[in-house]
Amino acid sequence: MEGSVILMCKRGELSAGVVLSRRATFQDLVEKLCRKWSDLKGGALLLLYSLEGHAKCMLSCDDDLEALFALTLSRRIDAIDVILMDSGSSSTCSTVDPCSSDGGSIAGHGELTVDDVVDLVPSFSRHEPKLLKSSSWFDMIKEVGQRFNNGAVEFHDCLTKYSVFHGFQFYYYKNHKDKVKAYCVQRPGGRCMWAVTASLDRSTSFFTIKEFNAVHTCDFAVLTNKISQVGCNFIGRLVTEELRSRPFKRAVDIMHDMKEDYGVDVTYRRSHMGLQKAKDSAFGSYSASFADLKWYVQKFKEVDTTSSIVLECDDSKHFTRLFVGFGACKYGFNYCRPLLFLDGTFLKSMYKGSLLSACTKDGNQGLYPICFAIVDGETYESWHWFLEQMRVFLEFERNVVFISDRNIGLLHAVADVFPGASHSFCLVHLKKNLRTRLGGVAMDRKRYLVELFGKCAYAPTLELFNELLAELEREGGDKMREFLSDLDVKHWAHAHFPGHRYSELSSNLAECFNRWIKDERSLPVTQIVDAIRMKLMEQMSHRKEESLRWKTTVCPKWDARFAGLFQFSRTWVVRKSSADVYDVRGNPSNTVNIRQRRCTCREWQLNCFPCVHAVCAIRKSGSNLNDFVEPYYLVHSFCEAYSKSIEPIPTVYKPDSVADSDDVILPPLQRRPAGRPRTERVSPIWKTTRKRLCSRCGTVARHNKRTCKEPLLG
Repeated sequence: MEGSVILMCKRGELSAGVVLSRRATFQDLVEKLCRKWSDLKGGALLLLYSLEGHAKCMLSCDDDLEALFALTLSRRIDAIDVILMDSGSSSTCSTVDPCSSDGGSIAGHGELTVDDVVDLVPSFSRHEPKLLKSSSWFDMIKEVGQRFNNGAVEFHDCLTKYSVFHGFQFYYYKNHKDKVKAYCVQRPGGRCMWAVTASLDRSTSFFTIKEFNAVHTCDFAVLTNKISQVGCNFIGRLVTEELRSRPFKRAVDIMHDMKEDYGVDVTYRRSHMGLQKAKDSAFGSYSASFADLKWYVQKFKEVDTTSSIVLECDDSKHFTRLFVGFGACKYGFNYCRPLLFLDGTFLKSMYKGSLLSACTKDGNQGLYPICFAIVDGETYESWHWFLEQMRVFLEFERNVVFISDRNIGLLHAVADVFPGASHSFCLVHLKKNLRTRLGGVAMDRKRYLVELFGKCAYAPTLELFNELLAELEREGGDKMREFLSDLDVKHWAHAHFPGHRYSELSSNLAECFNRWIKDERSLPVTQIVDAIRMKLMEQMSHRKEESLRWKTTVCPKWDARFAGLFQFSRTWVVRKSSADVYDVRGNPSNTVNIRQRRCTCREWQLNCFPCVHAVCAIRKSGSNLNDFVEPYYLVHSFCEAYSKSIEPIPTVYKPDSVADSDDVILPPLQRRPAGRPRTERVSPIWKTTRKRLCSRCGTVARHNKRTCKEPLLG
């Protein structure tokens, strides 16, 4: 409440909230506390409160109360914990020194009472008090006559919040839309008389509390952190707004937040189901997301005319595939190395599917996504369609090298859409395949063969490659020769590769993109596209600002590499042969031609970046190292790659629903995925297997949403 402070007062095992106006006096506070606890005497009362950095501050007069109000204003605190301690039992008794010979005080009727002494033992194990988000729920249920505008639903919500704050459980004795009656769980047997009754007032149309007994007669042992009424619906309503700003919360995060912020223990199942309900409320259901897709595509084209977004549906208006390419990335790709890393990853939504992507690296070795597509799977048809859309979008004006794993559909699609293009196989995936082929081989020998295969891939000359390949076939035997027979050397070996790979022999960058969008893959389809767009928009802006602070000519990571090469070769002797040719004596010696940008080690030719011998020769010639670097590594190219921006898409005028039913896009007709169905094991007669309701296909079977492979055909 504006102009008020909530004091959460604790006395013994009981707590109560007191709303205190900032104009109130200390005497007003004492009177309110005495009304809360009838046996409390104001003249023998000790009040303590704690703030961050200040433990056990005394509250005993108007000046102390004024200081508390000032602290809450300066720190923007609306509620604060206060500890009540009795220092006597009568307003007329005096506090007794525990060390004096007087051990008590005489009450008005001659009764001897002993004053309480402040226990200092807890001060040796201090815990900072934590203000829970449920602190404002202490009076959600106040008194008879309290009204609720939204009927029984609002009453249920307020009653659950009230029980969360006070830490007790209740049950509904009667629960109808017109009347609700709730009792404490200790009601049976007459152990607790707490009860509340509310019903619909026909004259005012409000849901109103008719009866309310706020006193719990059960002991404090009934207090609990497990409130059964905190179900998935309650959790969903509680986290919906937070989910809009943090859409990637997990069920375990909600479990932690409920404990940390509200002091309530909830199970993983309830957290998971609550999260799903919150997602449906915040983003719409998976089915409704397809209905929003057409509006999003139209708005995308209006906002950014340089980008490309292609939506395809079948004749019955069911979604089939979607391609998205950003104009800013298309422009920036011209200032990046001509490499495209291709890969696909599965989606985690109800309708599954796959996300295909094409990425490259910027001048500072950073991830630079170009375009992506949402399709039904990593098939030849999907890859062919994606590559065809990418070819039209990028308008290739230079030779591009494709790097990918050996997905069958992708291999044929690249060959058909880009005939004659250089296609490099990921060395990491090849090594994994080789380990599988070498099953039954001793571990040490398998490790040696895989390492030798890697050396063959990196061999810079034909002579060295042939020598290592012969040794590999000799040591690996028939299994190795069978493995190599399926591989064309022009797709994996440096010595035979027809293009420039710029030292990139693996598709790890594409795997990085898949991890980069790991959380987004569980969102509905429209939210996936928008979340990736926002993530990329922020990255473009951040890296553009970052590059403005660079003072070097070459990007920082390559500048650091130059420094390392210089330190490594400081002791080498360089002798000049002609204006452009130098002999670098580094054991072994190498010949460098700086005009032709060639070195006998062939690293400069393969990686298109000066090798350690070239650095020595260029320094000897007195030339500038930066003049021998490919333009893709320069800061200027990096700035150009991020000079364009991705435009935001406002949803302020987005319609709540599609007006014309003909424009509605339906979810895809997902067919059974490829592969042999999993067979069920024959269980013993004494063993029973529990079936469950699959939330994806709606059948009762021995699978769940994650393992479901049932087709969704309408």
